Amino acid sequence: MKKIKLIIILISIVLSSNLLYAQLDRSIRPNPGPAPEFKIKEYQTFTLDNGLKVIVVENHKVPRISYQLIVDVDPVKEMDAVGYVSLAGDLIRTGTKNKIKAEIDEAIDFIGANLNTSTNKISGLTLKKYKKEFLELFSDVLLNPSFPKEELDKSKKQILSGLAASKTNPASIAQRVGQKLRNSNHPYAEITTEETVEKITRTHLVNYYNTYYKPNASYLVIVGDISLKDAKKDVEKYFGTWEKASVPKHEYQFPNKTVGTRVALVHKDDAVQSYIIITYPINLKTGDKDAIKAMLANNILGGGTFSSRLITNLREDKGYTYGAYSIMSKNQLVGSFSAIAQVGTDVTEDAVNQFIIEMNRMKNESVSNETFDLFKNIQMGSFARGLEKPETIARYAYNTIKYNLPKDYYQTYMEKIEAVTKIQIQEVSNKYIDPEQAIIVVVGDKNKIFEPLKKFSSTGKVELFDVYGNAIKNDAKPIAEGVTAQTVIDNYIKAIGGRENLEKINDITKIGSANMNGMEINQKTYKKAPNKYAMIMSMNGNVMMQQIFDGERAIMKGMQGEQEIIGDDLENLKIDAALNVELKYEALGVITTLEAIEKVEGKDTYKIKVVNPTGQTIYDYYDFESGLKVQSKQTTVTPQGEFTQTQNYTEYQEVNGIKYPFLVKVSGVQNMELKIESIEIDTNLGDDLFQ
Repeated sequence: MKKIKLIIILISIVLSSNLLYAQLDRSIRPNPGPAPEFKIKEYQTFTLDNGLKVIVVENHKVPRISYQLIVDVDPVKEMDAVGYVSLAGDLIRTGTKNKIKAEIDEAIDFIGANLNTSTNKISGLTLKKYKKEFLELFSDVLLNPSFPKEELDKSKKQILSGLAASKTNPASIAQRVGQKLRNSNHPYAEITTEETVEKITRTHLVNYYNTYYKPNASYLVIVGDISLKDAKKDVEKYFGTWEKASVPKHEYQFPNKTVGTRVALVHKDDAVQSYIIITYPINLKTGDKDAIKAMLANNILGGGTFSSRLITNLREDKGYTYGAYSIMSKNQLVGSFSAIAQVGTDVTEDAVNQFIIEMNRMKNESVSNETFDLFKNIQMGSFARGLEKPETIARYAYNTIKYNLPKDYYQTYMEKIEAVTKIQIQEVSNKYIDPEQAIIVVVGDKNKIFEPLKKFSSTGKVELFDVYGNAIKNDAKPIAEGVTAQTVIDNYIKAIGGRENLEKINDITKIGSANMNGMEINQKTYKKAPNKYAMIMSMNGNVMMQQIFDGERAIMKGMQGEQEIIGDDLENLKIDAALNVELKYEALGVITTLEAIEKVEGKDTYKIKVVNPTGQTIYDYYDFESGLKVQSKQTTVTPQGEFTQTQNYTEYQEVNGIKYPFLVKVSGVQNMELKIESIEIDTNLGDDLFQ
C-alpha cells in the first residue's frame, strides 16, 4: 500500500512539473488576467442651509481626518492686475481678525497638523484627537481673513523675484508663451508680469474674497476617521454661520485652434539648446467617455516612462534630449495638449520633425500588444497608488458629485482601463492629437533656427514673441551709418567721466550688500592697476567666499576649502580684473560687435556682443540718450538647464568725477539686488591684499 501511495505521489509530481513547464512556456503569450479590484470607500453627502455641499468619506483605519474646501467658481478676467486671484488664495492663511500669521503657524505646528491654501482652495490634515483645535483654526482662516498688507507686499516681492528668474528660464518662457497663444481671449491666456503684480492691491484680494468665497458656491470634502453624524455636527458648528450670497457667473468662448500649424519663436542670445513645446487646446473634460482612453493614448505617446514613443525616439534612438514627454490635461472649460523637450540647437529642426512623426504615428499606426498591456498596467498601477492618499480619495468624491459622474465611476476605473481596445486608442488619437493645428513654441537662438523652422509653419512664417508672449513687431531701428561698437564704447567712456579721468585711477574699493533668500550678504571688491583683483563675500561677519588674483595666479577660498582657478576661468578672470576694462579691450584680445538696437526697460539701447579670447560671450546694452551701460547678459549652462544671467545697472552716482551704478539687479541663476554703499578711489591698496 505504501509503494502504491509513493507511486501516486511521484506521478503527481511529474504531472505537476509538466503542467508548470507548460504554464511558463515563454513562447506562448499569456492572456491578461482580470483587472484588479480595489474597494474605494463610498461617500455620503449633505448640504447646510447656507448651501455648503459636504462630502464625507469614512475611513477608520488611521486616526486622522483630511479636510478640503473648494470654492467652485468660474475664472475671472484679472485684466491689468493679473495674479490677484492666486494671491487671494495664498494669503487667506496669513492672518485673520483674531490671529496673525505667526500665531496660526504656531497653533498648527503645536497640534502636528498642516493647513494649506491656494487658489480657491483650503486644505489640511489633522489627528482626530485635535479635530476641535484644527477646525477652529480652519474656520477662522476661511471666515475671517484680514489679508495683511505687509504679507501682500512680501508676497509681491517674492513673485517679482520669481518672475525675474523665469524670464531667463527657457522652460518657463515656453510654457508661458504656449499658455497665452493657445487660449486666445480666454482668462486662461492671462499672464502674470511685473506690471500686473505691481498693480495688485489689498482691495483686489478683499473684493475677490467678498464676491466669490460663498458657501453656496463651495464644497467641503472630509475624509478619514469620522462618522457622518459627527461630520454634520462639526460642519454646522464651524461653518453654519458662513453667509450665502449670489455669485457672479462667467461664460467664455472656447479658444479656436489655429488654422494650420503656427510657429512661435522667442529669441535667446547664443542659446546652445532649444526648448520646444507643441501645444493646442482640447475639449476634454473629467468623466468624458474619451477621458480614460485619451489618457492612455497620451501615456503611450509621451507619458514619461522609458517605453513611451517620444522617449524611445528622441532620447534612446536619436540622443537629442534627456527627456521628451507629452501632457494631455482635462479641464471643464479648456483642456490642453502639450509635447515638450529641450534639445541641442543644431538638432532643433529634426527634433520638431520627430515630434510630428510620433504624433502622426499615434493616429496611423497601431500599438503592439506588449506595449499596450504595459501601459494599461502602468495606468492601473498609478491609479492604485493614488488611493493611498486621502486627498486623492477626496478629489474622486468631489469629481463624482461636481461632474455628475456615475457613483461607481472610480470604483470601476480599473475595469474601464482594461476594457480599452487598440482601435479605440487610434480613434482618440485622431480626435485629440493634432500636429496640423498646433502651435510650435521654440525658445532658442533665432540666428540659427529661424530659417529651418519656417518649414513647419503652414504660412511659411515664423512669428517672434517676447518672454511674456507679446508679439514683437519688426520695427527695429536701423543702426546709423558710422556707429560701431567702438564708437558706442567711446561714448560710454565719455558719459561716465572721460578717458583721461579713468586712466588716472590706480585702485578702487567697492563695498555693498545684497539680500538673497532673506539673508543679507556683504561684498567687498578691490581692484588695483593694472589687473589685481580681490573679492570677499561674507554673511553675519563670517567669510563665505574669497577670490584673489595677483595678476598671474588666482585662488578661490570657501567653505569647501581653497582651490586654484585655472584654464578658461583664469583667463576670463584676467579680463574681469582689469581696471576700467573697456579701455583695454583691444590689448586683451576682446572682440566687440555692434549687433542691433534693442529696447531695455522700454528705452532704446545699443546691443554689443563682447567675446573674450576663451569664447565667453557677454552682451552689453548702452542707453541711446545717456550713453551709460544699463544691462549685461550672459548665458550659463547648469545641470538644471540653460539660464541667462542678467545684470541691470541703475542709480548712477558720481565719485571723484566718475559715474558708477549704485544698484545692480541680478536675475537668472541667482536673483538679488546688490546695493553699493560706498566707492573709494586711490586709497593706496597694498599688494598683500591680493596675495
